[in-house]
Amino acid sequence: MINRFQEHAANERTFLAWIRTGVAIAGFGILVEKLPATSNSTWTGLALVAMSATLVVLSTLRFLAIRQRIDRDGQDTALYVRIETLFAIMLAMLLATLFVFLLGLARQ
Repeated sequence: MINRFQEHAANERTFLAWIRTGVAIAGFGILVEKLPATSNSTWTGLALVAMSATLVVLSTLRFLAIRQRIDRDGQDTALYVRIETLFAIMLAMLLATLFVFLLGLARQ
């Protein structure tokens, strides 16, 4: 039996949810780039795809940090807090990109 299986399973489910989110954002970025809406759609699409790649990298770092924390049974939260802060910044950038894109569509 795996020690602390429930914690490891929850960590893996969260990791897979972040991966699905990254894939969905990349798909949306490709869709935005293919739309003949504006000249900014190419940059917006590329930004969304780049952000999705960054999101996948951050989610992998988060998964590994939490797995290590579970295995050590420690309360070392410094790395965890830094990764979660990066996630928050990433999501804010994602929302700002979508806002700028939708604002550009509304002005046409």
